[in-house]
Amino acid sequence: MSVALGLYSVYKELQRDLESTLRRVKAIGYEGVEFYGPFIHEPEKIKDLLEEIGLVNCGWHTEWKLLQADTIDATLDYHTRAGTTNIIIPALGGPWQIGHKQSEDCADVWVQYAVRINELARLAEERNFRIGYHTHAHEFNTHFGESTPWSLLSEHTHSGIILELDTGNCIEAEADPAQAIADHPGRVQLVHCKPFSCKLGHETFIGSATDDNDWPAILEACSRSGTEWLIVEHESEIEYPQFDGAERCYTGLLEQLGQLRPAVDREV
Repeated sequence: MSVALGLYSVYKELQRDLESTLRRVKAIGYEGVEFYGPFIHEPEKIKDLLEEIGLVNCGWHTEWKLLQADTIDATLDYHTRAGTTNIIIPALGGPWQIGHKQSEDCADVWVQYAVRINELARLAEERNFRIGYHTHAHEFNTHFGESTPWSLLSEHTHSGIILELDTGNCIEAEADPAQAIADHPGRVQLVHCKPFSCKLGHETFIGSATDDNDWPAILEACSRSGTEWLIVEHESEIEYPQFDGAERCYTGLLEQLGQLRPAVDREV
């Protein structure tokens, strides 16, 4: 498993200076980055910088509005030129009311999203992309009888579509990220490793005693389920903002990975 930084974690720095942000990410030790946000820079500039610096573009959070019939061709063209491989839908529904209003929330809406995501995946696969969906808390704690948005998307999207599980958002919804990963082998190729504290919210980091993620269980589930990228995304705005959190989380995650690998080797 490779380790990347979700650039949402340092988005203020990214907006100020693309190149210096990417160089600092590489200097910390990250192997890749996952982009977030609108297409501000020329895609060739991004691709060339990543190749020069030695970082992999492991994904790009791409808004739903950019994946519609009147926008999809331009979006795929941009990603082709930027060297993107994984196009991730960052959110649907929820408090942001992306795609539908909260008053319209129901199982049928999420099944229709799954149908559309399957269609997008077919278009994307023709140009060597993979499509995925990133989870928030509402996909786990919104219930339509025995179903949730997470269960509906998992069931109705085809197996080639990435389920990008966000560990912190999962815990916020009082769900178990390790179990969610284990339940979907081969589908959670990207995992957002997000520190989260039930008491402090996002004001924590990987490696802190206040972080409520069970990293040994999560990483073991990732290892067994075929996860390709562990993507650090921290959202601290007060105690560990921007690169402070990015550095702490990288150190903490590598420590956890170091403990995982000997255990896996012993079993083999």
